[in-house]
Order: sequence, then structure tokens, then C-alpha cells
Amino acid sequence: MMQNLFSHAHEPDYVSLQPTEEAALEVVIGVPSDEAFDGFTDGIHLWWPVAEQSVFGESSHVAMLRDHLVEESLEGEEIILADIESWESPTHLSLVWAFGNESVEEREVDISFDLVEGGMTRVKATFHTLQGLDSLGEGEFFCDWSLILSRYARFMGGAVQLD
Repeated sequence: MMQNLFSHAHEPDYVSLQPTEEAALEVVIGVPSDEAFDGFTDGIHLWWPVAEQSVFGESSHVAMLRDHLVEESLEGEEIILADIESWESPTHLSLVWAFGNESVEEREVDISFDLVEGGMTRVKATFHTLQGLDSLGEGEFFCDWSLILSRYARFMGGAVQLD
């Protein structure tokens, strides 16, 4: 039966956009920017916290393939977590999150790799955080960038400075 055919039919529920606020986290690691960039991109499968920050869980595999950040399950099922908007090795990476946060207008994450004194690199992630959201719905996935940068820094030999 075609229930929505008539103008007096019940309107479907629409997902409203959640307000966001820009935030930034940074870590200084003791390697040059080219190594820092390569560790973040090429080595992401070695450090990404899949137990806490994945769809398929601890046995999944995260990688940057072609123009996407993808997660693959043990069974070979693959989803796109983010689209790679910009890849400027070794200084900048921009991702547009594609999975699980359709109710958020701002989904871009900018990651910069800036050489600092002593041949070290400041890695800074700029992103949007949700304001006034009590809980996530089923299938919603928001990154904990503090955890992600901490795991990345540990993989790269430890943070010289974690802000």
C-alpha cells in the first residue's frame, strides 16, 4: 500500500545536523616531517586503535588506499571511513569523514606536519567536536583524536610533548 501518496501522510523523521565546534590537538615527535607523515599514512595499519576506533573491531585492518581511509574486516568486508581530500606529503593531510556521522555538517579533519626545532615534527589534528550530544546512535562513529594521536605518537617513538 502506498501510504505516503497523499499530502496528509505523516512526514518522515529527518536527521537534524548537530552543532559543532572546532578543536585542535597536537603532539611533537622526535622524527623529521617526512618520517612523521609516512608513519601516519603508510604505517597507519600498525598503530590505529582498532579495538576502540573501528567498526569491525580488534581484528580489523585500517589502511589508506587510493583516495580513502578504509577499514577491512577479517572476513574481507571493506568500508570507507574517510575520503582523502588532500595529500601534500610531507606537510598536510586532509580527510573528510564518510562513515557514521551523517548528522554532522562539518566532517573534515586536517592534519599538519610541521618541522620544529631540533629536527622534530609537530603533528596537529584540527577537527570538529559535537556540542550537546548526549549519546551516539547505532552505527554512528566519531573519532577520539586524543586517543588516535596518542597511539600514533607511541608508534613513532613517544611524544616529546603532548598538548
